[in-house]
Amino acid sequence: MKSRLLLSLTLFCSISINSLAFIAPAGVLSGTIKDPKGAVIAGAQITVRNEATGESRATTTDGDRLLSFGLLPNLRVTRVSIPGAAEELPGYMKELEDIGGMTPTRMTEKAIVEAQNSIRIFTDWFGPAPYGRIAITQQPEFNFGQSWPTLVDLPISAFLDSTQRWGMMGVTTRFAEFIQEVTPHEVAHQWWGHMVGWSSFHDQWLSEGFADFSAGLFLQYTEKNTDKYLRFWQHARDTILEKNEYGRRPNDAGPIWMGLRLNTFKTEGAYNRIIYPKGSYILHMLRMMMWDVKTGDEDFKAMMRDFVKSYLHQNASTETFKPVVERHMKPLMDLDRNRKMDWFFNDWVYGTEIPRYRLEYTLTPESDGKVVLSGTLKQSDVSERFKSLVGIYLDFEGGKSARLGQVAVRGGTPEVFQVKLAQKPKRVYLNAFYDVLATEAVSSGK
Repeated sequence: MKSRLLLSLTLFCSISINSLAFIAPAGVLSGTIKDPKGAVIAGAQITVRNEATGESRATTTDGDRLLSFGLLPNLRVTRVSIPGAAEELPGYMKELEDIGGMTPTRMTEKAIVEAQNSIRIFTDWFGPAPYGRIAITQQPEFNFGQSWPTLVDLPISAFLDSTQRWGMMGVTTRFAEFIQEVTPHEVAHQWWGHMVGWSSFHDQWLSEGFADFSAGLFLQYTEKNTDKYLRFWQHARDTILEKNEYGRRPNDAGPIWMGLRLNTFKTEGAYNRIIYPKGSYILHMLRMMMWDVKTGDEDFKAMMRDFVKSYLHQNASTETFKPVVERHMKPLMDLDRNRKMDWFFNDWVYGTEIPRYRLEYTLTPESDGKVVLSGTLKQSDVSERFKSLVGIYLDFEGGKSARLGQVAVRGGTPEVFQVKLAQKPKRVYLNAFYDVLATEAVSSGK
């Protein structure tokens, strides 16, 4: 089956590349180069590379004639050269133009790669976008991006690579992390906000929170290790729980369902500090509960694709998302034994409680060489109605780790469990991947 994706870019010199077509498996590139007023540009050179073989080819536009040539699949545009274009950076960045080759055409490479990788990841997890074309453009604000159907506005900072970020900001900062996350976040809005809308201010977390979750996925799949991915969730947790000058946490302002009304005189900015990180955390916790040692994330992916398919080009709400979750919930998630997820939505969407966890365990050798793990998991700082599933993890010699399973806890009642292990682990611990939003998750064993 032939698939088609059109990707457009607008350069810093305000010349737009319109309708560059990536077609697989035929591998044909076609389109025209136009300026912002719609005039066709002659003599613009497009260079593409086949990522599978390393082969590169170039073609040049000729007046208003369509450029076109064949190449093998897996095309990526690597360079666009516009004759006579004034390739200049904004005035406040000119003194930095020698950092890592900061020419506009050079800087578009990062945006192209991140946009394409985002689309690949989100198509796999959420299903294909129906638009066929997504345009990526820059705007002069340094820390603001926005997404429209088929159009993504990125801040200039999103075009900086790691060398350029280091040259401008030195050591890693939260803003440097924002630069890494803004492109996938805004691309994700093609799914969350445009393909699936939100019904009211109560449901805006379905857009911003889901897009933030998607940015986390991007980090997981594009980084060599999990450091940045785990730091993403640590920052989300800290954002939700950090106290302001009045001694109030953003989470204290109210449940995520309140939307913009979270902002008050004493909780200024609580909307941004809840809707984005807690919204993404809610989706992350569902993912972690649905993860399976044999099938991985396939159940969660099926749920997300179902949600997109069910509400494509419609406005969804919290209460219409919940039945989708219930259609795909795993048996272990049925804590109320009624095939409903009310307990989860009451805890995290309509509530403000944040639990604290402590695991105490012993490891006892058996005569057959195996080891018996006996543990007690305690949940605190929440009401008796609060329920959760908490992941238990094992670390072994040689740097190997594994998830043992999940333990259901209710209110403040300690949950006791015992399991026989084939070998003795170095340690037993909780929340390896920030599975549950918690004030604290500690373990103590002997």
